[in-house]
This record gives sequence, C-alpha cells and structure tokens, in this order.
Amino acid sequence: MVQITELPHLRHPEHMSLHRSVDRIVDVLDMVARADVPLTVSELARRLRVPRSSVHDIALGLVSRGWLIRTERGLSIGPAPLVLELLAARHVQWARIDVEAIAERFNTATAIAVLLGRHVVYTARSQRPFDERLAVVADQYLPRNPLTTAAGRLLLSAAPEDVRAKVLRDARPAHPELVDEYERLLPTIRRRRTAWSDGLSQEPVAAVAVFPDRDDREALVLFGHRGIDTALLKTAAHELTSDGPS
Repeated sequence: MVQITELPHLRHPEHMSLHRSVDRIVDVLDMVARADVPLTVSELARRLRVPRSSVHDIALGLVSRGWLIRTERGLSIGPAPLVLELLAARHVQWARIDVEAIAERFNTATAIAVLLGRHVVYTARSQRPFDERLAVVADQYLPRNPLTTAAGRLLLSAAPEDVRAKVLRDARPAHPELVDEYERLLPTIRRRRTAWSDGLSQEPVAAVAVFPDRDDREALVLFGHRGIDTALLKTAAHELTSDGPS
C-alpha cells in the first residue's frame, strides 16, 4: 500500500493564515526600518499593497510593544529590536549585575536600564514587589521618556553631547520647564553619578538611578513609594556609589 504524505501547506490551512500574518508583520517592520523618513499607515499600506485596516491593526500592536514608535510624521522603528540584541549578547556588561541580590540587600524593587537612541528601556528587573504598571513596562521593554525617569536622567548625563542635545531639543517645545530643570541639575547628576525621579513618571513612585561601576552604558534603578522610601533610597544610592554592587 502506498502511503501518501500530505504537503505541510495542505495539511493545516490555518497555518497559511498564520504565516501570512507573520510575513505581513515582518514586511511592515522591514519597510519602516529601511525608510529614510517615518512612514504613515497609509503610505505603508500603499507600498505593501495591502488594506490600510490591516496595516493599522499591525502598527497599533507593534507600537504597544515597543517595536514601532509613533512620531508626528509617522512610524519609526522602536527600541524593542535592539533590546533583543542586548538580551542575546550575554557577554555585555549589564548582564553581570545581580538585581535580585541588590533588591534583597535593600528590600526594594530594582531594575537595569539602558539608553537606546532617545528612549530608556529596562532590560532586567527584580522579582520583588513592583508597581504593576512599571512591571509591564519592564517586562515588555517599552520605551520610556528619559527626562521623566531616574535612569534616563542619569544615562543622558553620560551620553554623547549630540545625543543629549537632540533629546533636549526635541523635548523642549512640549516640556520647556522639564528641559530647563534637567539642564540645571545636570552638573550635580554628573558629579554624584546619581539621578532622581520623584513622581515624574508615575505619581506614587520615587526612583533613584546610579552607575554602580565605571561603566556608564547602564543604570541601576531602585524604586520606592514617594514620601515613604526616600531615606531608604538615599542610603542605597550612597552605598552603591561608594562600594559598587554586591
């Protein structure tokens, strides 16, 4: 008796739909990454020759997960692809910091953050009690505004001058007071290698970021409740900048 082997694409028709969906997502990412300027949903649909509604739904999902970012002119690549590269490169410096040990030492939630372009992204976090919204941000590697986060303020202080200038220039029209405040605090942040965010990003959250060693590519962030954990965070920041991470 001859055994007939079905072709994969005939065996599971639903897989064809799944592959088409994946192909379309990849096509959107590839098109945006290769474009010289941000692309609108309509322009993407025209270039890919697919319905605008399909591209719109894909774009919304990719923006929500940090794969794309929405600008005034259209869609650009977000930090998520770069985060995957960081996570795959286990030899990079930030992978050596034990966030769990530091969380245990100071009895607080901790995270590691890096500056990717003009965004801050958390690459790791402790399992200690963490604000639910911040946990989602960390776990999904969502982009954060560097001027409203302790990590961003610290990482910007060590960033190349042209990178910092662009971030501040882009932020000034919408948040001139925030930019002015950061420029005033910049010398102190550099001198102390420490930056604070007291409710700037999330109303009930206070955070302090430090460079735990001589590597300025990553920031160690400790989180607490505003008005309650200030003393604890100050002690932790002082110890970490004095003797490095445990």
